[in-house]
Amino acid sequence: MEPIPVQQARARYAELMTAPRALLELEDPDDARAALVPAAALVFALGAWEACAEELFRGAAVAVVGAARRPSDLPRAIRDTIVEVVGEPGEPWEHVLRRLGGGWHRAAIRHLGTSLDYRFRHWNTPSAAGVDRLAEQVAGMGPISPSWPSLDGHPGADVLDEAIRRRGEAVHLARTAFGGDVVAPVLDLLDGIVDATAAAVTRRIGHLPPVTSG
Repeated sequence: MEPIPVQQARARYAELMTAPRALLELEDPDDARAALVPAAALVFALGAWEACAEELFRGAAVAVVGAARRPSDLPRAIRDTIVEVVGEPGEPWEHVLRRLGGGWHRAAIRHLGTSLDYRFRHWNTPSAAGVDRLAEQVAGMGPISPSWPSLDGHPGADVLDEAIRRRGEAVHLARTAFGGDVVAPVLDLLDGIVDATAAAVTRRIGHLPPVTSG
């Protein structure tokens, strides 16, 4: 069974994806007023994927930090934040760790929110490289994108990156020269990407004890 944070992220993604799928049904090549429908659907769909990825990795980070038994169990982003907050400029992690002594885990819990907020605030491109880097930083996970499904023989990571490029052109340059035939397969691919990413997070935290508020 998937951990609760994974279930919640997947449910939220499914809810958010109703909008882009409904938008695509409004596409009409004979109606100039519907020219922006495919681009709008792509923007909403990639937004749903980005929100889902963030929620999955937040849940993973909370679980990993909560279950840490040794300082080496802490994800790199958390260690870096502790050094920034507790240490001196340029001070090695090992020095800060000695200063913390037995309080390293309390420090990790205390600064977890600050660390995650900083990482996600500076993460706004849910590309394959961005996802793999974020997963490693906040949850100590290996690369996820190689497990993503392909589309018509093209790696899912490449298709996603191309979709993100199209989204950028649509948002920043008003270039929307693509139709629903381009967007619909991307929406289906995103479902597979979410499945694979959720499975990777489940493998990472599924064996860990649930995090409690007490």
